[in-house]
Amino acid sequence: MVTVEGTLHYGYTDSEGNLHTRFEMRMPTLDDMEWAIEQAPEKACTARLSRYVWSRTLTRLGELTAEQITPELLAGLHYSEYSVLESAEGELQGKLKPANVA
Repeated sequence: MVTVEGTLHYGYTDSEGNLHTRFEMRMPTLDDMEWAIEQAPEKACTARLSRYVWSRTLTRLGELTAEQITPELLAGLHYSEYSVLESAEGELQGKLKPANVA
């Protein structure tokens, strides 16, 4: 599985006061996008769809497991974290090898 690791600017502070900043993200799949489209509100903007996709592709956020990372949790992050997660997704795409390359 192709993944990247990164660090959020401000992170997520859970109900016990623990700060979670380091993350790992896997490559999004068509299934992730389809799920996001089905789950997000009708006519959701691109940013909201990305948040839904990231809730499935983030395999870890600090000590949180993939199962604990939800679209609602990500909605509470500082807006500057969007660019961090978007960059991580772009880095993942850069790791892909075109199908016609031996």
